[in-house]
Amino acid sequence: MQQPKWNDYKVSFQKIIQNNPYTKLRKTVSWLAWSCDGQKLATCGYEKAVRLWTPERSTELRSTASLSGGHTEHIDQVAWSPVHKDLLCSSSSEDKRVCFWDARQSKVVQSIRMEGSPWQIGFAPDGKTLLIVGNDSRAIFLLEHGKREEDAKETWNRIDTPKHSIEQGNASIMDFCWLNSGTAIAAGCTDGSLKILEYPSLQLLHSNLSHFGQCNSLGQHPRGNYIATGGNDAILGIWDMQEWMCVRTCSPYDETVNWLRFSYDGEWIAGVWARQKEITLINFEMGEVGHRIKTSGEVNGLAWHPSKLLLASCGDDEDKTTVGWVSFFTPPS
Repeated sequence: MQQPKWNDYKVSFQKIIQNNPYTKLRKTVSWLAWSCDGQKLATCGYEKAVRLWTPERSTELRSTASLSGGHTEHIDQVAWSPVHKDLLCSSSSEDKRVCFWDARQSKVVQSIRMEGSPWQIGFAPDGKTLLIVGNDSRAIFLLEHGKREEDAKETWNRIDTPKHSIEQGNASIMDFCWLNSGTAIAAGCTDGSLKILEYPSLQLLHSNLSHFGQCNSLGQHPRGNYIATGGNDAILGIWDMQEWMCVRTCSPYDETVNWLRFSYDGEWIAGVWARQKEITLINFEMGEVGHRIKTSGEVNGLAWHPSKLLLASCGDDEDKTTVGWVSFFTPPS
């Protein structure tokens, strides 16, 4: 494999300033996600709104659009439908709402108040189911897309969540991803385990100890044959899904692995280690560090473009609770 000339790639930062600071520490920019066609990037955080970027046209803050009116508190995460380029949703564990948006409109399409505190959200590969992990009890909730019988209007409805093995033990979910097939969910848990849950029953199919301490982040390789995990033991591990063996590891820092994400082609993993003001790009085949991207503070979220080597990230400036940033690591023009 021919390694890109990473030093020729450019990094651009956009600052987002919070005008009315909260009395308690909250992440200024907490999460980000690309639309399925890669034309738009959505970010969220303190603004109580979802901000839409069009990086190919401009990365200036003044060129963004804001989707507001659905949340009354800090937004934790945002996710795009994998099959609809304009449909996205957002979650807030504080106002306990999941909101659905159409990027072509400025108002919320549907707002659902949850019984728990929704935190992490993720669409199934077919876009018909939304899985939600709660912030307090780490409970799992499911929303299903359908049509109302009375008027045939499209809507999202809460469906009964079956009991699953995680509820019966001491483990709770730290991160999850749908497997490419859509028939199972991978979950990284507080007991250091990597669990595979069958969908829709959520019955436990497989579990193995992947880390000492918490398993904080995970992701499936685009080809579907490997899963990468990162944990409190500072190790990023690659697991063969056929043999369930760790085939290689990478640990460039003696710190907790907070986040990891695969590039669209599966050749690179972007990783974030705690207290490091940088993003580390790791070669998947070799398990070696290929490049380090400097940031202006700790990273809260990562998102690779769905069809090119373009990495977006977000975070907060060091020692400043009122200034956040969004960064684009792009090839030279």
